[in-house]
Amino acid sequence: MAKKALITVVIPTYNRAKYLPRTIRSVQNQTFKNWELLIMDDGSTDQTRQVVKRFMSDPRIRYVRHKRNKGVCYSLNHALNLVRTKYFSQLDSDDWYSRDTLKRCVKKMEKAGAKAAVAYGHERVYKVDRKGRLMSRKLKRKPVFKGKYDFITYRHMFYPRFYLTKALKRVKGWSTKVPMGGRYAEDRQILLKLAGHYKFIRVNKVLYNRLQHKNNNSRRSNRLKYAKVTRYLYTNALKKWGGQYRPVFKWVSGRLKVGKLIRIKRRRRK
Repeated sequence: MAKKALITVVIPTYNRAKYLPRTIRSVQNQTFKNWELLIMDDGSTDQTRQVVKRFMSDPRIRYVRHKRNKGVCYSLNHALNLVRTKYFSQLDSDDWYSRDTLKRCVKKMEKAGAKAAVAYGHERVYKVDRKGRLMSRKLKRKPVFKGKYDFITYRHMFYPRFYLTKALKRVKGWSTKVPMGGRYAEDRQILLKLAGHYKFIRVNKVLYNRLQHKNNNSRRSNRLKYAKVTRYLYTNALKKWGGQYRPVFKWVSGRLKVGKLIRIKRRRRK
């Protein structure tokens, strides 16, 4: 009898057909084999369906397609309703895992126990040159977060995001009732939700490979959309955490970030 899967890798995708084969193969090539793969196609109009079809002989792979594009938060929530495994790992459809990513994340999370909601590691960033060759740009090392306020002032994002499924369900997943309908900054949204209840655990290894290209959602042309979402998410999170601080926002390399937190002084009652 086949072993019950421990992890569901979820790939939300929209018009990323040319990148998907490498992404899917990086899951199939994992040293840890006890996984399922759920590809959430958010209404793609390119060759995504045909690309995925080439991999469907692998019984561990499932494909779900929306008739129209509804945004990444909608796709991830739909996936969360389908996932029955202990762990839920998000993989962006233009990126790929290192060979030991799932093995190392499982080991770290199993050791950490129920207090940990997310495992992550270091990432290597790539680009494609004019001749179509994949070129490594830089290695980005990620810090250890000592608490939720550490994360709120961290300007970058971390990868992979290897979640405890029941933690995602406890915070009710991703909301589409945010600015831009949940189409941007889904990573920060869910991490801010989780940070109020759980620990984030770092694996001190390179676990993720991220591709930079002109059609990344985080491209500069989307900066004002991201800014609107950022203001909402961080201000809302700080209020939910007791309203002890207010955020001071600043623009860093074309993106709106929390520059610092200022403690709110409370008036003493006479």
